[in-house]
Amino acid sequence: MKRILVIDDDTELLDLLNEVLRGASFEPILCHTGSEGIQKAIQIDPDLVLLDVNLPGMDGFDVCRRLREQPSTRTVPIIMLTAADQIEDRVRGLELGADDYLPKPFHSKELIARINARLRRSQLSTDEAKPIRLGNLEMAPVSLEVHIGGTLIRLTHFEFELLRYFVERPNQVIARAKLLGDLWPDSVVTDRTVDTHIANLRRKINAFSCPIQTVYGAGYVLRLHEMPGSGSSSQESPTSKAM
Repeated sequence: MKRILVIDDDTELLDLLNEVLRGASFEPILCHTGSEGIQKAIQIDPDLVLLDVNLPGMDGFDVCRRLREQPSTRTVPIIMLTAADQIEDRVRGLELGADDYLPKPFHSKELIARINARLRRSQLSTDEAKPIRLGNLEMAPVSLEVHIGGTLIRLTHFEFELLRYFVERPNQVIARAKLLGDLWPDSVVTDRTVDTHIANLRRKINAFSCPIQTVYGAGYVLRLHEMPGSGSSSQESPTSKAM
């Protein structure tokens, strides 16, 4: 049974989420404060975290940042719960490493759909677990580690999946609508969500020999470039199947 850690100070909402999650065959673990949530996440290694932004004391942004700093929780999927009209909160959460957001109030069916979507992407088959190499990049799907030129790059789970998506489709111009459909099939998100994730990813992989470029009016593309002095052999093909 998948364990879902819920961090929210609203007692009534926690009771409701406890019922909804159990009804969907999840094991909910409920926490009322950010510090309690961090400690519990380290102890139990949850499959996913539902995190409210407006927590007393340590808010959801600080909790998200600290979870991403901890080796044991760095890649756990995080869905942030935000006020419906707070666009800035959503963008800030994504920039800190959250994988998705769900505006309040929300429908229980949408919540379960988003949780299932995130959990599906956390499952790696045997074929998908093979190392992926392209240019000066090496990706290890099992450990979710990325090395560029031998240097370890810290990515969130979703950033890893986003990078893998492009690496497995080199030189293909990918429209935002295509990204939304393939990476967020069960969610209603915006082009700005895509742009925020890609901007964060670009900052972290700026030493990658194959940059993700913007094709204005069309989308994004990962361009193959040869490593200096290495000839054509530097452009290795990805070793895993497309997602």
